Amino acid sequence: MIRQKKFAILDWGIVLVLSACAVAASEAIGLKQVWEDGAVYTVVLFASVVTALRPAWRRASFWNSLALIFVGHLILLVAVLGALPPRRGGIPKLLLIPLALIEGILIVGLLWKRMKALRTSEPRS
Repeated sequence: MIRQKKFAILDWGIVLVLSACAVAASEAIGLKQVWEDGAVYTVVLFASVVTALRPAWRRASFWNSLALIFVGHLILLVAVLGALPPRRGGIPKLLLIPLALIEGILIVGLLWKRMKALRTSEPRS
């Protein structure tokens, strides 16, 4: 039980540190607020997904599938952020929370389904 709590704290710490790095990098580069929000959103989303699916890290198919999903996410994100009207405050932050939950559940579901399909199609020795 204590070991699980240590991992949970470590996972949240990793997500927090990566988020802070994304904010710092966005500020250093000089991104507009909307693009900074998109960058931080992406980092938090994928850091959370990767830490949640730690058991799948050993599988190359997990990383391949995640890379494809990441590319799809980036294409959609750039299209949506490019189409938004300019705002001083960036993306409304309360909108990002349910959006991240929905997209995170969708990504985890897609990865889980893919890993399960690959596991059942592997020949048994």
